[in-house]
Amino acid sequence: MNEFLEGKLPNKLFHYTNLNGLIGILDNSEIWLSNMYFLNDKNEFELGLRFVIEQLEIYKGGFSVLKPTKYFIEALEKAIDFIKEKDSPYILSMTTNNDLLSQWRGYTDNGVGVNIGFSNNFFEENKLKVYKCIYEVEKQREIVNHILTQSIFMFIGIADSQGIFKTSEEIELSEYDKAVSIAGQYFIDRTIFFCSLIKDKSFIEEDEWRLLLFDEKSEINFLNKGNYFRPYKKIKIDNLNDCINEVTMGPNSEKELCSLSLKMLCNKYNVEIEKLNQSEIPYRN
Repeated sequence: MNEFLEGKLPNKLFHYTNLNGLIGILDNSEIWLSNMYFLNDKNEFELGLRFVIEQLEIYKGGFSVLKPTKYFIEALEKAIDFIKEKDSPYILSMTTNNDLLSQWRGYTDNGVGVNIGFSNNFFEENKLKVYKCIYEVEKQREIVNHILTQSIFMFIGIADSQGIFKTSEEIELSEYDKAVSIAGQYFIDRTIFFCSLIKDKSFIEEDEWRLLLFDEKSEINFLNKGNYFRPYKKIKIDNLNDCINEVTMGPNSEKELCSLSLKMLCNKYNVEIEKLNQSEIPYRN
């Protein structure tokens, strides 16, 4: 689990967006993080939860022998419903690949757009948390099992420190509520965190990294998407030129005009023009 919590960031990470997205970043000196429930793949967060529910059912059989652990497992089942109702994390999706056709198709206007290369110093200096997505099914199951095991052992340890676990047959179940609350919160926090990083293995080509924001107090903004409003949150950028390492133009049919206009745009916001690149993919949008 520590390899995801403490993994070293790549030197650069690239965020694909359309031309309006780039103007928004430069004009407002900020990046927008989307509510995870409103991503292109609506099932991403639920994929992780399905793993948790499946494993919880397995654990239920083994830990239901004792009344206290049965009580705790039942509390974890209720916690799943709480997680589903809770506001999701806000994320910015990035990748290590600065010229990937599937990204140009999926996150720009069919190739008309850019990817913005952020330096790892930008994230570290601003104390922003970025994590690698988890694609391997065995690794996903291993992490879910670790969360469940740690939660149960934490519950047992707290109850034992209160002197109530060994004499469990004589104790009212409500006496375990303190242990349920502490260990249950650990379960909720870890489950939300890792469900935010679990992705279907078919997307492994993307090599996605995510900037995660769990701050419930920061302001929520809304973008009109036609059929619905997409919630998002903002993070200010103090120095655009320092945090943006490069800007790569997508496989645009108007390459010369796009290049000229991007140079003018970057010049306006004091982003070095030398950082401009062009996609090498021969793709006609």
